[in-house]
Parts: sequence; C-alpha cells; structure tokens
Amino acid sequence: MSPNLALEIAGAVLQPHFDAVRDAFLAYRPSAGHAGFAKLKKTRFVVDPKIRDSVRHFAACRDDGLLILFAPECVDLPDTTLVPIMAHECGHALDHLYPGEWMVGAGPGKAKWIGDQSESKPGRRWKRFWRERSRDQIEWAADGIAETVTGQKLGYCGACMLQCFSGGVERPAGLR
Repeated sequence: MSPNLALEIAGAVLQPHFDAVRDAFLAYRPSAGHAGFAKLKKTRFVVDPKIRDSVRHFAACRDDGLLILFAPECVDLPDTTLVPIMAHECGHALDHLYPGEWMVGAGPGKAKWIGDQSESKPGRRWKRFWRERSRDQIEWAADGIAETVTGQKLGYCGACMLQCFSGGVERPAGLR
C-alpha cells in the first residue's frame, strides 16, 4: 500500500470520530443565550505521520487552533482512548481560538468560560497570565476545557499515560 493511500485510509477512519467530537464542542453553550464557538467550525484535521515522534504522541493542535494533526496510528487506538485524545485537542483549539476567555487554575481542574474580559483590569491581568502560561498549564487548560464541554473528566491511563475518560490519574506535571 502506498504511503499516501495509507494516510487517506487513516483520514477516512478518523473523520467521523473527529466530526462527532467537534460537533459536541460546537453544540456546547456555556450560558443561556451564548451563540457557541463558531470559530471551531474552521478547525480541520490532517493525518500526519511526523506527529508520532514518541510512544505517547498521537496528536497536536497548532497554536492558532485551526489545525489538529493526528498520527495515522490513531486508527489502532480503542475509541476509549481516541475520543479523549480528540477531546483534549479540541480543548486546545478552543483555548487558542478564544485566547484568555477560559478561566483555568494554575493546575489541573475544570475550566470556566468567562468570555472576553480584556476591557477590565482583572481581565487584562488574566490575559497576560494566559500568554505566559507554562507548558503544563496549557495542557491542563485543554483537559479542563474538554471536561467542561464533555462533562467527563479526562484522566491519563496505561503505561504511556494516554488520555481516557474512564479513571486514570490527573495529568502529571512534566508529561510530554
């Protein structure tokens, strides 16, 4: 099988899963009357074999939130791992598409939608904190947003510490 055909097949297998997860994020409304997260409609995914640069690295989200990359090996993951990974990446996408508009603590925890607060002094401080977050805080934010949207806490399971909805532990600091 040619490499391009293998990538096309992986994309065809992953597309319905990605669409379902993204649709769940698009349907989420943080408050009555909130219009939703229309910017996420522009986020697309690409299957890219270069993403798999370590045993636990299956996906990544670009810093503008408009592109999520998946390793072709994602097709071999059980849905109980694949869907939480996709939810985590959609969490990154919302975090980047709506910068500083999700309130997340300095560690693991559920995220809260606060919207654009940049006109207030506390809002400007929060935006500055958002820009200066550590790598761990960025990862915890993606988990917190995914938990808020899906209603399911993301855990990390197995020897490779991959995302799961069924148990596991909170994402440890330094996990890459």
